[in-house]
Amino acid sequence: MFVALRNWEIASGLLFAYTASLSAVVRGLPPRIRVRIYAGSAAGLTVVVASMLTPSNTVLHGWLLPPLLLLLAYWTTGLLFTAPMLRSEESLRQLDRALRIGRISSATPRWLAELLEFSYAAVYALVPLALVLHVAFSAVPEYTRFWTVILVTDYVCFALLPWIRTRPPRALEPGEPWRSSFRKVNLGVLGATSIRVNTVPSGHAAEALAAVLLTSNAPTAIVVWMLLCAVAVSAGAVLGRYHYAADVVTGWLVAIVVWRVFG
Repeated sequence: MFVALRNWEIASGLLFAYTASLSAVVRGLPPRIRVRIYAGSAAGLTVVVASMLTPSNTVLHGWLLPPLLLLLAYWTTGLLFTAPMLRSEESLRQLDRALRIGRISSATPRWLAELLEFSYAAVYALVPLALVLHVAFSAVPEYTRFWTVILVTDYVCFALLPWIRTRPPRALEPGEPWRSSFRKVNLGVLGATSIRVNTVPSGHAAEALAAVLLTSNAPTAIVVWMLLCAVAVSAGAVLGRYHYAADVVTGWLVAIVVWRVFG
């Protein structure tokens, strides 16, 4: 039987319908990519319908299905990328040059570079950790509210990708921004699992801040620690040249707005 629709189910359904619709009109998509987009959208919609038809279950609806939808949305919307928008890329690069991001990166001490590279990768653990903290410090955990904020925040970033098509700065700049052994791990993970293009706003930065906002009911020390983690994720994204500075700023704005609306 149907249960009341959760906001994250509605958002997911809209995102996959949007992605499938765009694939029919976006120019320059090879037929095989179009088929993959339809397949990814169909898979996402199938998960949404299955979630709606399944009686409420904490394990499924609180821990498993939302992350699955998040991954499907990321990989499927990433296929909508065609040619990069060179003017947009240059505008983002000009702002970074004005902020002297490259100089700051090269002057970063080795220990700090390693920490920021690790922090960039640790964003994948930050959301599950935030959920654990939310459950631990809530009299009645609100799984629906938690995942609505996380998914809508990421979906906004993913949905804008076809309209702001840019490559990450690391793909355009020669050499490495700093000395870091852990960077090899990040590049390996990105090469194997990422969509290999840039998202504006940054999903990494937006998701990290959303995780902080969703743990605001925890003790102050924990909230401060989570905020420092989000700052480290964002700093690692920019200084490690995974994202432009504007990506991170707009990502934080998205997280704040979504949290104010749904949190």
